[in-house]
Amino acid sequence: MKKKSFKTYISLMQSPENQADLVYINDKIHAGNIQYRIQNEKLYFINIDAENSLKGERDFLDKIKAWVKYRIGGLYPFFVSLISPVMTRIYFPKMKTYWRHICDTYATPDKNVIQIGSGNDRINDNIINIDIFDFPEVDIIADCTKLPFKNNSVDGVISFAMLEHVPNPEAFLIEAYRVIKPGGFIITGVPFIAGYHASPNDYYRWTHSGIKTFHNNYNFDEIKTIPLAGPTSGMLWIVQEWLAIVLSFNITPIYYFFWFLLTIFTFPIKLLDILFIHYKFAHRIELFYLFVGQKKE
Repeated sequence: MKKKSFKTYISLMQSPENQADLVYINDKIHAGNIQYRIQNEKLYFINIDAENSLKGERDFLDKIKAWVKYRIGGLYPFFVSLISPVMTRIYFPKMKTYWRHICDTYATPDKNVIQIGSGNDRINDNIINIDIFDFPEVDIIADCTKLPFKNNSVDGVISFAMLEHVPNPEAFLIEAYRVIKPGGFIITGVPFIAGYHASPNDYYRWTHSGIKTFHNNYNFDEIKTIPLAGPTSGMLWIVQEWLAIVLSFNITPIYYFFWFLLTIFTFPIKLLDILFIHYKFAHRIELFYLFVGQKKE
């Protein structure tokens, strides 16, 4: 299946500034007296100055990650899943990540689904990718708290490892509730035991009970909450960081040298989570959770 063109879903959209319907005329998008950019078949709802300002907030490591994302495109999620300390739960009947299995189950081809903070992760060609930065696999460049979609216009909203990077995640859930149809779904992946990882900043963590309460407070009923990366992943991330910090003797280049070295040579330890993610006390230091919910009617 070829990914959706913006022309197929423009009827679902509106200006985040004035709520006017979008109109496509002469290769430009208009919304009342506002005009938005189209570049390489992508819609921009963030101006160049704002995008450059966000890029300026990146730390050294996030700049390296962004550089790699721009150059390897859709291969980036695979690269990260291979060498990072995160062992994502596997859906064994089809040998795919449990994350993709859940998304494919809910985001069927007959539904209009958006993924927020997608980066280069193209789950499937049916899903519209939205990010605050223009990476190769992004379709719409927009702020997750000012989504360019009409009320009750989409069947589902997906976000994975995004919510911790939003200064006001409550505003994101309010927006998600606004654009999702009654009875539609939300899938949110969030960390619990994980080291700081800027993109361009990092603000929050949630327990398995915290992520349920958080969504419920903003009118989403829980369908299920799934551990997606287990206690070994949580332990390994923290140990890698601890060793890099201690061995650096407070010298930045040495810290990054050991961080990279430890990441490369210790990541196979995470494979233990194939078993340990199923332990009943694993939730005490689980690395990552996946919340699946439904909009309250």
